[in-house]
Amino acid sequence: MSALKADNDRLQRMMHVRPLNSSQNSIAHNRTSSDSLERSLSITEQPSLEMLLSETPDRDGKRVTMTVYLGSNPDPLREGVERPAEVLIGSLSVSGKTKWDILDNIVRKILKEYVLRVDPVTNLGLSAESVFSYHIAEIIRTKDAELPELLPIGYLVGDTMQIGICLKGTRQNSVDSLAFETLIPKSIVQRYVSLLLEHRRIILCGPSGTGKTYLAQKLAEHLVLRSGKELTAGSVATFNVDHKSAKELRQYLANIAEQCENTGVGELPSVIILDNLHHVGSLGEVFNGFLSVKYQKCPYIIGTMNQATCSTTNLQLHHNFRWVLCANHMEPVKGFLGRYLRRKLVEAEVRTGIRNNDLNKIIDWVPKVWLHLNKFLETHSSSDVTIGPRLFLSCPMEIAGSKVWFTDLWNYSIVPYLLEAVREGLQVYGKRAPWEDPTDWVLESYPWATAKDEDPSLLKIRPEDVGYDTQGVISTSTGVSLKSKSTDSTNHGDPSTDPLVRQAKNVSADTA
Repeated sequence: MSALKADNDRLQRMMHVRPLNSSQNSIAHNRTSSDSLERSLSITEQPSLEMLLSETPDRDGKRVTMTVYLGSNPDPLREGVERPAEVLIGSLSVSGKTKWDILDNIVRKILKEYVLRVDPVTNLGLSAESVFSYHIAEIIRTKDAELPELLPIGYLVGDTMQIGICLKGTRQNSVDSLAFETLIPKSIVQRYVSLLLEHRRIILCGPSGTGKTYLAQKLAEHLVLRSGKELTAGSVATFNVDHKSAKELRQYLANIAEQCENTGVGELPSVIILDNLHHVGSLGEVFNGFLSVKYQKCPYIIGTMNQATCSTTNLQLHHNFRWVLCANHMEPVKGFLGRYLRRKLVEAEVRTGIRNNDLNKIIDWVPKVWLHLNKFLETHSSSDVTIGPRLFLSCPMEIAGSKVWFTDLWNYSIVPYLLEAVREGLQVYGKRAPWEDPTDWVLESYPWATAKDEDPSLLKIRPEDVGYDTQGVISTSTGVSLKSKSTDSTNHGDPSTDPLVRQAKNVSADTA
């Protein structure tokens, strides 16, 4: 940075001292300065990149935001199709001096630094080479495309102050765009796609709140586009299973099998999602007759089920399905929460133009709380009752708002659930470790600044609340207090949709 500033200062002095028509050395020096800029862009890290872009001497430059279009084959210019969703990843300054080759380099470098920040461990398996094209208004810029008539600044007029990136997708036989959208590292999502392409049937198995249904939908969309078909309302069929629909599911699969044998596959959906298969009593009976259908004639099948029933259904499904475990202690679920929150943080920073280190600390802290709680649940119960990351995804990207959000989440959702889960775990497994209130760890690592005499209003869990010291005797006053608070909170924020609240109520009803 210092060398670049010195080059620019020296160049400006030379332009003032020497006449323009006799300043051949200045022209050569200007070219050297541009080369220096490209070299700096190719080796700089993100903070330096942001500083470099803001310190360039192009005072007439325009601030342009940069986004990535979501989808396995996004086409923002296609008429009659809804504009694809997009994610903000950064901003840069574009002026009349910015040439296309330099802009090409900047676009790829910003994407590279973005995935490095969102996923410091694996970078999502993506790199600068994951960029297939980028769009400015009607201009589509690809790696080997000819130069447009005007410089980039010529197309940044009116409301067009954005550059949109399209990552490599199914047209390039790639999963880069799918990895970016789902925040699942490329190597893992590639394995899922390969399992489907080879075996055509998989089961996503794991605890509630781990994103199985979302992943099933995104894999289904990818498969439809990969087959060369259009993504329409009928290309992906979803059958949501509940306790009453096992018979309907059996009939539905029998009809699909009959159509596969007797008619063309054009009328059938390309992918069928069977959601919540754990509600089916005997999967062997449900799939009886369907398993004999020839693979290539049958739609892809993606099922989801809760982890508690996975082990009992393995033999019932024979060898026709491949299992994908979505567990909280392993990837891709383990690191998803951190990646998701960092994506939200970067987007907030780009919108405001401000980078807040205190908020960054909070975003780094929330996934640690989640991991600590699951370790506590595994210690005093089992991995079957661990918490999925879904509960923490709604963290606001502001300091004051995130503090209120976490306090409500802790008092009205997490603590009631911990009470029920640990109480049942102690009854089933007994005492297996010394008691430690997880609230103590939360207070010790609390990331929000508080006054010395101000204690965060977080509920604590005493051993007698879960019957740890009294062989199942529960503190009635504490239990009533918690339940009343949880009930009162239904008037705002609708925690009835909260998976932990529902699960705690179900466990409580079963125990009663």
